Amino acid sequence: MKSTTKSLIIAISSVAVLAGAFSAVYFLLPSQEEAEKNSSDAVSSEEADHYHLISHVPADIKKIDVENETGKYTILSDTPKTESTAEDGTVSTITDSTVYTLVGYEDMKLLDGSPDTLADDAASVTAEKIVNDGSKKSDFGFDSPRAVVKVTYQDNEQKTITLGSDAPDNKGAYIMIEGDSNVYLTDSDSVDGYLIGAMGMLSTEIGKAAADDDSNKFTKMVFSGSLFDNKDVVFGYNTSEAYSETYVITSPDKTIANEEAVTYMMSNIREFSANEVIAVNADEAKIKEYGLDDPYVTVSAQYPDLKVDYKATKPDANGEFYLLSDNIIYKTDKNTVAWVNYTYDQLIPEDVIAPKADSVDKITVEFGKDIYIFDITRNREVYYDTDKDTDVDNTTLSVKCNEKDISEACYNAFYQNLTSAKRSGITNVDSGKETLLKVTFQFSDNTTATAEYFKGENRKCPVLINGTIGSTAYESYVTKIIDDTAKAANNEVVKSIY
Repeated sequence: MKSTTKSLIIAISSVAVLAGAFSAVYFLLPSQEEAEKNSSDAVSSEEADHYHLISHVPADIKKIDVENETGKYTILSDTPKTESTAEDGTVSTITDSTVYTLVGYEDMKLLDGSPDTLADDAASVTAEKIVNDGSKKSDFGFDSPRAVVKVTYQDNEQKTITLGSDAPDNKGAYIMIEGDSNVYLTDSDSVDGYLIGAMGMLSTEIGKAAADDDSNKFTKMVFSGSLFDNKDVVFGYNTSEAYSETYVITSPDKTIANEEAVTYMMSNIREFSANEVIAVNADEAKIKEYGLDDPYVTVSAQYPDLKVDYKATKPDANGEFYLLSDNIIYKTDKNTVAWVNYTYDQLIPEDVIAPKADSVDKITVEFGKDIYIFDITRNREVYYDTDKDTDVDNTTLSVKCNEKDISEACYNAFYQNLTSAKRSGITNVDSGKETLLKVTFQFSDNTTATAEYFKGENRKCPVLINGTIGSTAYESYVTKIIDDTAKAANNEVVKSIY
């Protein structure tokens, strides 16, 4: 074959190969028409193997300027590095944790994770595909972007990232990089940091943890607000041996506190975390704007190392409310803060009177013209059992009612029913009505407790507890106690209410 012919064949073959390659590339690229389709169609265009638009690490960042729907703010970033020299002269660099500062809020603690989320999203930016050449930016939300993030790196290089709208069907979000006309589709989770506002950068922690058990004991605890008719509800610690409860209420009434409710309520006072920060350095106008000028609940507490003052609005239908502490307005919910959940009625025990049985020395029961006095004497015998390696309490009771001996079994059944009366609600009691039953407990510390039941209506009897707390109890309890008293006084074992 002649060399010219051979050269011609090679040339033709080369053209054919190039043409085929061009055709393959041509069909892989989106057409101009496809590039200009709206966002719904664009996300289904040809996918690329991710575009690495910005490739840094958070430690490279010096400053981040953010503008989003919440406003504008600036985060400063500093990642200290120290050099260490080994014995062999080898020098190594140790990178410490990054410290973030929110400009204008330098003295405030930042929320764990929020600055890191923003820095992570700003340091490294990737995209799944190009969806448009930038000719129709408005189709992708860039006529009113959700966020503009300007990142300044330690070498003073700057990059500006603009966040457009979300893609349909939760397929991601649209972004653009300054200096690049393309619109990119990226994963929504990789840009959620751009949407965090300045308040979202601030810590939601309120108060501080107790260093020890003594630090966790309050010296003052007062609740008030419209929930309590703006009366002060004052708490203290129970010092009486007659009751097992931890807390007492000293005002507006003197009573043992409901153990379960108050213990739970106290757990969210010294320290807790709100859901979000709404405003800092709130003035009177801002406080009024959020309804905190007429609070639903106020709390004033003093601990050995901490003083707290809170104001809270009434929880809405979703259980959310605003809270003021140290001139910062927070938003939180009733699952986070228990003390907005309880009325005064719920802070008082459900039992009319239920002291510890081993604290009672005398019980006086009066109804009609009858008076029954139960005198209780304890014969204490406590010894150490070496075989079982434990203390053994063989204390027995001697009970008399109007000088008649009552068996221990009879008294125990009677006492259980006597202290099982339940009250319902708080109400004013007319002590001038006919008294149906009066029960007085005398304790070993010489203190007393009294429940006086009056004639009522609809099978409910008004009851006055310790002369101050007005409530109601079912008439069936009163009738049962009257019947049981007469039987127990005759040394008959009564049937349990339960």
